[in-house]
Amino acid sequence: MMTPRRRLPAFARTTAFRLTLLSAGLFALSSFVILALVWASAVVPAMRRADTAIDQEVAVIEAIYAREGTQGANRYVIQRSAGGGAQFHYMLSDPEGRFITRTLTHLPAVAHDEQGRVRFSYFREAIAEGAPGPESRAVRGRMVQLPGGHTLFVGLDVEDEARFVAGMINAVILASGLALALGVVSGAVVSRRFARRLADINAAARKVMAGRLDARAPRNHSEDDLDELSGNFNAMLDRVEHLMQRMRSAGDSIAHDLRLPLTRMRGRLEAALVEEGGIEAREAALAQAISDSEELLKTFNAVLSLTRLQAGERRRAFETLDPAEILADVAEMYEPVCEEAGLEFGSEIQPGLKVTGDRELLAQAVANLLDNAVKYTPEGGAVVLRLRKTRDGATEVSVTDTGPGIPPEDRARVLERFVRLEESRSLPGVGLGLSLVQAIAEVHGARLTLDEGPGSVSGGGAGLRIAITLPRPK
Repeated sequence: MMTPRRRLPAFARTTAFRLTLLSAGLFALSSFVILALVWASAVVPAMRRADTAIDQEVAVIEAIYAREGTQGANRYVIQRSAGGGAQFHYMLSDPEGRFITRTLTHLPAVAHDEQGRVRFSYFREAIAEGAPGPESRAVRGRMVQLPGGHTLFVGLDVEDEARFVAGMINAVILASGLALALGVVSGAVVSRRFARRLADINAAARKVMAGRLDARAPRNHSEDDLDELSGNFNAMLDRVEHLMQRMRSAGDSIAHDLRLPLTRMRGRLEAALVEEGGIEAREAALAQAISDSEELLKTFNAVLSLTRLQAGERRRAFETLDPAEILADVAEMYEPVCEEAGLEFGSEIQPGLKVTGDRELLAQAVANLLDNAVKYTPEGGAVVLRLRKTRDGATEVSVTDTGPGIPPEDRARVLERFVRLEESRSLPGVGLGLSLVQAIAEVHGARLTLDEGPGSVSGGGAGLRIAITLPRPK
């Protein structure tokens, strides 16, 4: 039977805890690298200087020994030892191993290299009054065989350097250990707080998955990463909730606006079956049914186009273009439409402007604006299409009419799907025209604004001005 693995605490499994541990480990590693650099730049040169001083002292004694013999070398060693200025230690012994002169009580049995260099420690009686017992001192030296069988040892006290190096090593090791320990502790503290905040966000996400779209992640307004994540998460949920409400209202609007034409079409077809009007009446009923079905297909095609626009499927077709060409074609098409409706039509199109967008979508947006203006402007009114460059370098396309206008409190609502004001329900349409224009503006990064127009020529309304402000091409 396998023993179940014990899971780490929640905070220890967080990315923040692991990153904190990684940072602490890197700091400790960098401390050891610094130690190696200090050793290479300070300790090694100090040892080389000590070896050089020892070699020079050995060379002096060898020269005196060669010139004056054992007595001269012994005299020099005694003089140097009595002076007390240098930290050298000497031992001079005869071929039988008897000491002639020495400053150390004995020479420890330590191995030396091929150059005779040795390193050892000895105990020296405390010099300062009241100091505890003998102290250990480090010596670095060289053993040399003189002609005639005499042995010479010259050493140099390097205790101060050794203590400095040991203190530095201990400080680096202590700092590394403290950094690692503090890293673990701070990582645990930070990670527990991080884990709690992430748990709150995950709890909100689970509530949303369970169908509670009103759930929101808590924020502490510290403007840190998690607070920004919570804000974006809540903004996303607001958007989802808004879209769900729009979908529900869209369903109600579809049922309300399409029920009547479907009922009429069904009634005409039933009447054509039971009436005795002959083949002509039945063909007329079928023709009307086909016309009604085409209107229904237009509605569903508009819904499909709106959905694709909001999904951003048409962004790949964007190009840099001159909108004056598009508006000129649309104006040429709608001028006779306005004349037939008894409206005065005018256009003020500034050429040479550049925008980035989809030619077909921009033409559709302008056509929808003109279609709305023609539909709602009473006979004898006027419709004006304009294209101009704004002061900040943007491009503005606007359609102005002298119709009844839209009250300020309803201007945001008419941009939603299937929204029609009560006074407009007697006219054809299902309320997708302006919502499609809004979607096209959003795809192009443009701003759609609704303002009052010049007013109705008969004094019966405020008029309406709808403008699409396109940003400058990048």
